Amino acid sequence: MCGIFGVLQHQATAPPPRELLQDTLRRLRHRGPDGSGLHTDVGVAFAHTRLSLVDLNERSNQPMWDATGRYCLVYNGELYGFQALRQELGGRGVDFRTTSDTEVLLEALIHFGVEEALNRVDGMFAFGLYDTRERSLVLARDRFGIKPLFIHDDPSSFVFASSVAAMRPWLELRPDPLTLSAYLHGFNGPTSGRSFYEGVRIVPPGGLVRIDLGGRARFSQCLTLSELVDPEEAAELASRPRAELVDEVEALLLESVESQLFADAPVGAFCSGGVDSSLILAMATRFHGDLRIFHADVQGPLSERPAAEQLARHLGLDLAVAPVRDRDFVDSIPEAVAHFGAPFINATLIPIHHVSRLVREHGVKAVLTGEASDECYLGYPWLAPNIPGAARRAVRRMAPGFLGGPRGRGSGGGIDHGLVSGLSNGFEATIGPVELDHDEQAAQYHASGVRGLTGSGELSYILRTLLYRNDTMGMASSIECRFPFLDRRLVTMSAHLPLDCKVRFSPFAWDREHPLYRDKWIIREIAKRYLPPRLSHRHKGMFPTDAFQRTRIADGFFDDSFTAEFFGLSRRRMQHLLGRANHPLRHRLMLLESWADRCIEECPSEALRARLSAHVEVVPLGAD
Repeated sequence: MCGIFGVLQHQATAPPPRELLQDTLRRLRHRGPDGSGLHTDVGVAFAHTRLSLVDLNERSNQPMWDATGRYCLVYNGELYGFQALRQELGGRGVDFRTTSDTEVLLEALIHFGVEEALNRVDGMFAFGLYDTRERSLVLARDRFGIKPLFIHDDPSSFVFASSVAAMRPWLELRPDPLTLSAYLHGFNGPTSGRSFYEGVRIVPPGGLVRIDLGGRARFSQCLTLSELVDPEEAAELASRPRAELVDEVEALLLESVESQLFADAPVGAFCSGGVDSSLILAMATRFHGDLRIFHADVQGPLSERPAAEQLARHLGLDLAVAPVRDRDFVDSIPEAVAHFGAPFINATLIPIHHVSRLVREHGVKAVLTGEASDECYLGYPWLAPNIPGAARRAVRRMAPGFLGGPRGRGSGGGIDHGLVSGLSNGFEATIGPVELDHDEQAAQYHASGVRGLTGSGELSYILRTLLYRNDTMGMASSIECRFPFLDRRLVTMSAHLPLDCKVRFSPFAWDREHPLYRDKWIIREIAKRYLPPRLSHRHKGMFPTDAFQRTRIADGFFDDSFTAEFFGLSRRRMQHLLGRANHPLRHRLMLLESWADRCIEECPSEALRARLSAHVEVVPLGAD
């Protein structure tokens, strides 16, 4: 909901320069257009820009101080169901001055300590808590990595921020060679550890960073996915009737939707037309009498607008539509890459960028989304190997070629290039930010046969990339995205559900991606209670965004290019690269150029758009 920033200058004898802080505030303004605040002291400064959703009064602006003036909090996020914690703290003598979740978090951190407080709260957050007496700072990020948090640590200073762009006044931003190499090898970008910028790191989900003025940062892990694992709970759920489990998941999801609708400002919802967002919308109408819903219509033969309109009619809601045309996938790159802060490969950034602008135009500040259902309930088509053996063999006999085997680990003899490529990204997409296999609880998890979000570093990585996409593209228009499927109790249950609650063989299910089995079974069973069959049984689909696959990039786009300069390529060698690069590599190079143009060189958006317009086209569907 906000933008946060802080700097500790270890050898300083005066406060950090105010003109640099004002520049930082300007760069964070889109994350918080409703207010801003600063605190400075010798060698210390904190900045905050506010998107006001709970307690709109200026009394809840940040940085926020406790009554004694010892502790200072800058916080980005939302706590759900914080009222119970507020009541408990009130019983301990806390005299609240606001009605915000910010003050509840501040007092919880003071009274319970950081670790206990974080295990008590449910929500999404990144924050910095400064102790003026000890001159110490602690940073934390939520366990799923919903809210971003970047840091820079060197002997002279420590900097943290919600976005790398906010750090620019304080350090030189240079490309990180290892991350660029990983990206060009096919990695879609880091969500933990080293970033695309040399010396800038991403705090991992659930991570803690502690630092004293004059010292160096100390890193630890407070919240993990492995702590959600309980083999006894898995065994208990497996023994229960499936109808009971459907009822319980429904009840938990309803509670999550209700709690995430809470705000003192207008809240709406994204409406993709898929089963996940449709179910969230249908549930939300039980608690919200005039919910505003928004759809990104990627125009073409695969448009999902008819499904979104059917849902709107079914619920009696007005649907606002943001049209997204082929050319938008090129023309919107300058703004999208600047807010994303990295070269991106996922074309769905563009529709989310467009529909978020529409949300803001309607005066709505936060939206519910259906994100994370696929990760929790096995909705991705490549999870087909999880089908029980007999069903899988039947599918193979009836539809050979539809189901893929295990992914290749190499190319026979010689070097395993996939493994070498993994070295440059720290195996993030394979293992994730926290190695569960080194944890005793994780060993119990694997032995128990529990299947779900906590069982795959790959799914965990995919989810984090989508959460970062939604955060940056929503915040580009000062919109907060909320994720009811990531309620802690709901995720905990989903991680322990029996496999047949997620994936089931069905002779009546037909989807080219996974024929004869029903994915997200328990979600679809719940959806039957809220949606017409055509919507509750819709197969898993992505945004129909194939425009990136149909781009044609002229060599002239790479004249005087960042790529040539960074890799030290002569004109002839650059021509050698472009003459042999296939389309996926050319496209990655184009996005890399766009990122360097906007995020490293800070060239104007209009200049990059003109360059793209002159050299990049999207070939119409059906054309050669």
